[in-house]
Parts: sequence; C-alpha cells; structure tokens
Amino acid sequence: MLFRSSDYLFERVWQEKYYEKDNNTIMVHIRHLREKMKDTKKNPNYIKTIYGVGYKIEK
Repeated sequence: MLFRSSDYLFERVWQEKYYEKDNNTIMVHIRHLREKMKDTKKNPNYIKTIYGVGYKIEK
C-alpha cells in the first residue's frame, strides 16, 4: 500500500517543480490509468483517492 501526493508524483514523473496548477495533469493521468485498468473512481480496486493526502495504490 502506497500513499503519494500529487506533488510527489509530479516531481518524480516529470522531474520538475510542482505548482498547484499542475494538479489537473496528475488527475488526468490517474483517470487514464483507471480506464486502462477498468477501475472506477466510485468503486476503485487499485487506485484510491485519499482527499487531502493524495493517492493510495493497492494490489
């Protein structure tokens, strides 16, 4: 189980400083991953949004 914030993900993937406006970039990529994994935001199996913290990834 991993907890990752948007700023952590952004800086690790794009190796650039994270700004609040970049949050949409992360959300779009998470949505695409969920689509490919046939996961849903309402009933997630793999990627869960933890409000105020980031994302939780489960197996």
